Amino acid sequence: MNDRRAKTAILILAVAIVTLFHFLIPTAPHTYHKLHIVLRKLYFLPPVVAAAWFGLRGAAVVTALISVAFVAHALLDWPGNYMEQANQLGELVGFWVVGLLPGWLFDRRRVLMESLARANEETLLALVSALDMREKNTRLHSQRVREYTLLLAARFGVKEKERRVIALGALLHDVGKIAVPDHILLKPSGLSEDEWREMRRHPGEGYRLLRRIGFLEAAAEIVHAHHEHYDGTGYPRGLRGEEIPLGARLFMVADVFDALTSERPYHRAMGYEEAARVIRGKRGSHFDPAVVTTFDAIRAEEWEEVRKHYTEPKGNALAECPPAIL
Repeated sequence: MNDRRAKTAILILAVAIVTLFHFLIPTAPHTYHKLHIVLRKLYFLPPVVAAAWFGLRGAAVVTALISVAFVAHALLDWPGNYMEQANQLGELVGFWVVGLLPGWLFDRRRVLMESLARANEETLLALVSALDMREKNTRLHSQRVREYTLLLAARFGVKEKERRVIALGALLHDVGKIAVPDHILLKPSGLSEDEWREMRRHPGEGYRLLRRIGFLEAAAEIVHAHHEHYDGTGYPRGLRGEEIPLGARLFMVADVFDALTSERPYHRAMGYEEAARVIRGKRGSHFDPAVVTTFDAIRAEEWEEVRKHYTEPKGNALAECPPAIL
């Protein structure tokens, strides 16, 4: 919203400055007339910028403002000079062509980009749903953790652009488990040391997979670090403190909260207060203290609202494997 207001202010200021000079500078002598011709060309700029920033509607509004000022100047400064007025009428038509055509094209491009973004999101959702079900998770596990992470990020003050990256990282956090063999991933009993070593490769495998995809390159950093601990005891690189990307530090709290408050074969689902005590107990060891403080500031009802929206009927729920972080 602030960005939109800033752009609107810039456009209004640009139109006002050009119009002011256009009206204040006399049309004679010839040197000033040439300056007027330059100013008239500057009127072409705001409609194009408005088209790029606000699409067809924004371009139409800005062009209408320019047209009023331009016609007023033509009638006041060139009364009876029909040749000059006809010349300026041609420029007026040019303003509308230059404004409306790019506006329509930018709107069309925006629609196509939104359609592509939806297709990408649906593809990613299908991928993570398949991964969750392969690991015997509920189909909505990754989506629920993503929403928990976004709730934390918003309250932490993360800007919208960075929140989009964090959302992708949270959604795809376990994509590297594609490389983990089924006999390890689905093993019902405890893992041996060699099997744990294989399992702990998945953050790095996920990172190597996602960093090759342009729009997922930043999210890959979160995937790479989602099992790091704030005190440096995590894996795969043993990052410590703010060496861990912020998105990963937010995700870790959200992921453990989801694990604690979900029904599992090895434990009952905890209530909010019990889960919150566990998370507070890991402040400064597993979790960034600042993130835990933000977690504490969010009401239990808000977490519950997300959980209800991303929980399947009990008949569809499948058992989940215990999270390594706990």
